Amino acid sequence: MRYHSIDIGEGRYGVYFPDTMKLIKGNSATLMLLDKIISNESLEKIKEDGFLVSHEEYYNYRKMLGEGITHELPLRDKKHLGELIIHVSNDCNMRCLYCYGNGGCYNMKREFMDEETVIETLEKMYKIYPKIDLINFFGGEPTLNLNVIKAACAYVRANNKETILGMVSNGTYASKELLDIINEYDFKVTFSVDMQSMQDTLRPMVGGKPSFETVLKNFRYLKKYSSEPSGIEVTYTEMHRQKGISPADLVKEVRKIFGNIPMIFNPVSSCDEKLDIKDLSCFGESIEQLKGEPKLYSTTSFVQSVLLRLAEKNIKYQFCASGFGKTAVSTKGDIYPCQAFLGDENYRFGNVKDTLDVLKSSVIKKSDEMYNQNKVINGKCKDCYLNTYCHRCIHDNSLKTCDVGVSPDDMCEMQKDVFDRVIRNKLS
Repeated sequence: MRYHSIDIGEGRYGVYFPDTMKLIKGNSATLMLLDKIISNESLEKIKEDGFLVSHEEYYNYRKMLGEGITHELPLRDKKHLGELIIHVSNDCNMRCLYCYGNGGCYNMKREFMDEETVIETLEKMYKIYPKIDLINFFGGEPTLNLNVIKAACAYVRANNKETILGMVSNGTYASKELLDIINEYDFKVTFSVDMQSMQDTLRPMVGGKPSFETVLKNFRYLKKYSSEPSGIEVTYTEMHRQKGISPADLVKEVRKIFGNIPMIFNPVSSCDEKLDIKDLSCFGESIEQLKGEPKLYSTTSFVQSVLLRLAEKNIKYQFCASGFGKTAVSTKGDIYPCQAFLGDENYRFGNVKDTLDVLKSSVIKKSDEMYNQNKVINGKCKDCYLNTYCHRCIHDNSLKTCDVGVSPDDMCEMQKDVFDRVIRNKLS
């Protein structure tokens, strides 16, 4: 049994119970009472010590503290996949400085997926996973291979699959052809963007030409004739920090340009150490910068994630869903846990051209291995109060610590700082 207290001022505390993800307000007497319960003092002894607590309250505290909870992994639905990432393009027309995929090719040949491979991918993956929530077309830059995307969308529609279709794009291409896909298949589009002063430096076109004006023009064009893009992704780097741009500054500037649409905000995961953020305290500090603007604050992803997970009380046994909740397929049909592992033979699950029995056996076996990495009861994380909440890119773990199951210390401290600040703001 355990809890974590957060001082919210004037003798009050936020009390977070990691094993049940419950959150209450309390005071110093509450903390003393919880310590007694954890020490297995009887209700009678606690009352003798002057605590006015009923039988019902006593056992309710024990439940919140996680009495009897072992955190054994629940059975997973092996016929359900949250996200299938189809890597239709192994090339890109941009050369983002922080790209973990080496300019979109992932250290492989620059080429495109063909129609035969994408159809075989869909046929095999739907036989392994009859329920797929989202198919996310990826690259490189996926708009360089719209014909294959159209073929895949047509297959999903013709086979009456209840799957959301979409892509992550760099935003450099928009046309009637893309609009037709969006409108015909309710196709979701996310643009990867940056603020104007940084986009052309960090996200240049091949050859170094600027990209911001093209991306902004295409964003406005698609918005004029459709509901897309419906999301944006932003990456914060050491270059931002060195120029005095905080995460809060970046959020504000991108919101001014692209409006109030869902934003995914990520600290950089890069093979270039020069772009790795050297001081992650800027994320916690940005919580305080943003809290004076309630609408902006509540829609910022690193605030939203705390509030949403507390509301859902959905324990995160693994750092991320890579390998079991999402799976990626390369242009050649090779299957990996997610797009970040493309080309890494240590994480290859098989190929869509394998026989179904062989492929299914391999995919289920290897996805089970990924699922069974329970950070809540194993390794470095087992004694951390944030272990049922925290989330990390395991590929970035491998870059920073050489172990997918070990998060770097500075990232752990950043998540704790952000979590505590959001809780303090929520309760104070």
